[in-house]
Amino acid sequence: MGGRLSMPRGPDGMNEVSKPTSGSASARFTRGRGIINGRTVMAPLAALTMAGLLFVYARTSIRAAKLNAQKHREADGGQISWHKESLRRHGQLERVENDRSTLKEAFMADVSRKKKEKTGVEEGKIRAERSAEEERLRKMMGKDD
Repeated sequence: MGGRLSMPRGPDGMNEVSKPTSGSASARFTRGRGIINGRTVMAPLAALTMAGLLFVYARTSIRAAKLNAQKHREADGGQISWHKESLRRHGQLERVENDRSTLKEAFMADVSRKKKEKTGVEEGKIRAERSAEEERLRKMMGKDD
């Protein structure tokens, strides 16, 4: 309730009282440390990093949820059926093709899609040119395409 009646003594015999500081900025930086130190650099850097990670995570998870909803809507015939979704999740109905139930799967699919768009390669459209010897070697190894 009340304030301290006695002030503890420091090791030098003086009272432990904080130094009086004025509200000016020059009083804060007179200790010889300067404005740039570990605390003034790392705290904003950590905040910026966390904000960036949160932004990427939010965007990716929202995109994955939208794609999943679209796939399930198409599988259910235009409107999502929660009953059919429950049956799918419990293994009583066949799962939706290309169901991206985890964020990692959605992110990897998104990366591969962008890579294909960038290079202009679509599945089954462009095939790598191989020599006859390469084809024979692939058949021997069991890697027929």
